[in-house]
Amino acid sequence: LGTGPGLVSPDLVGPLCDKLEADLGGMGMFMNGAQGGMITADNRNLDKPSDPLKAKWSDSRTWEECLRIGHLMASEAQRIVKEAEAQEDPALVCESMDVKFPVSSDLMWIIILGSPLKYPHNADKSVTTRVNLINLGNAQILTIPGEALPNIGYYLKRNMKGEHNLLFGLTNDAFGYILTKVDFNSFKRYEYVSRTSLGEMTGEILIESALKLIEDTPAPK
Repeated sequence: LGTGPGLVSPDLVGPLCDKLEADLGGMGMFMNGAQGGMITADNRNLDKPSDPLKAKWSDSRTWEECLRIGHLMASEAQRIVKEAEAQEDPALVCESMDVKFPVSSDLMWIIILGSPLKYPHNADKSVTTRVNLINLGNAQILTIPGEALPNIGYYLKRNMKGEHNLLFGLTNDAFGYILTKVDFNSFKRYEYVSRTSLGEMTGEILIESALKLIEDTPAPK
């Protein structure tokens, strides 16, 4: 829906979870993976181009579009797991690491200092957050304290040890976008995500810390 309608809404995630619960029972849940910079749903109205030369279209920011996309995602989730075998009495391991990120963005530092959420912060203009690595059955889950861009996500998943590797973004904390230093402020498309990131080294620190946590944790069984 975006901010234009001025509504507080579950957006497409509401219909997604409603359909999962109606079809399967239990509680529906949506976890954001490493989709920073690309999470906006494709809700283009192809009958209404806003700029044909630049291949831009007007968006359909309606509740009907939330229903369409949410139900489509729920159906796809059910298709993916339809043939999956249930794991009986899966083992659970939960490890964690505290990670310190410097805040080089003046905008993000002002938000941290002035937020009514009263974010804990350090005197050296940094924040400390927690990253978890969970083994559940044959799956491995890594938490990310913000919105990591897809290249970071794919790299971390490639180095994880589970048969099924999952990333839970915006978990434990939500400290903006997380980019590699080579992407940070390198081209116009990433001006916004760079401005709303803690800083240039956030992605490098996350990758280094996550790889250490993965290395020190036994593979799931």
